[in-house]
Amino acid sequence: MIADIGRGTAYLAKGLSLIKSKGIKRYVVIPLSLNILLFGALIWTGYSQFVPTVDWMMSFVPGWLSFLESILWIFITTLTAIIVFFVFTPVANIIAAPFNAIMAEKIEEKLTGRDINSNVSLITIIKDSIMSQIGKLLYIMLWSLVLLLISIIPVINVISPFLWIIFGSWLLSLEYLDYPMGNHDLTFKQQKAALKKRRGLSLGFGGSVMVLTSIPVINFIVMPVAVAGATAMWVDQFAQNSEIALN
Repeated sequence: MIADIGRGTAYLAKGLSLIKSKGIKRYVVIPLSLNILLFGALIWTGYSQFVPTVDWMMSFVPGWLSFLESILWIFITTLTAIIVFFVFTPVANIIAAPFNAIMAEKIEEKLTGRDINSNVSLITIIKDSIMSQIGKLLYIMLWSLVLLLISIIPVINVISPFLWIIFGSWLLSLEYLDYPMGNHDLTFKQQKAALKKRRGLSLGFGGSVMVLTSIPVINFIVMPVAVAGATAMWVDQFAQNSEIALN
């Protein structure tokens, strides 16, 4: 289990190396640009809205309580990070899904030296990628409601932070492994079953993605790096598994 967690983390570093490799860079441009534009717009909008709001709230506070401004900003930043992670990240992936699927295909072909045999049209790839992302968004919403309920129940709510971390790691593993697995027509149910058999690997990879997603500026490049790392993990750890039927 521990060894698998370490291996999962290492695949994110491998993803960074892959997106810089010859023949792959051009497939990274669109997902990376979309991520920068979306994150940049969110940061600019949030900052422009929160600054006057904080100033207005602090205008009612006596001078000797000015230290509350720092506490307020910490609260707002934390809340924003949670919203970005559980709402913005899935939405950004829905928009970039078709491009990420193509990038995963090209990376797998580079790693294996074999073309992915598919007669599926580009329009079908786009439609299937978007529908898969929407399905995962519903899955996120359902389990988020369960965790929110646990978070407000006295006594057992002490474990809720750990559950959120585990869920976030699992979610991101599902999110990015979907691209190479989806390219082989594995359903969401099949993907979950495969990843459950390698929980340590999945949580190690997803956890490392979650950490980078929370770091400003670095989070701009997380999407293409995670897609590349997930594809490498698929090729090394899952594709040859006889229990998974590939097309």
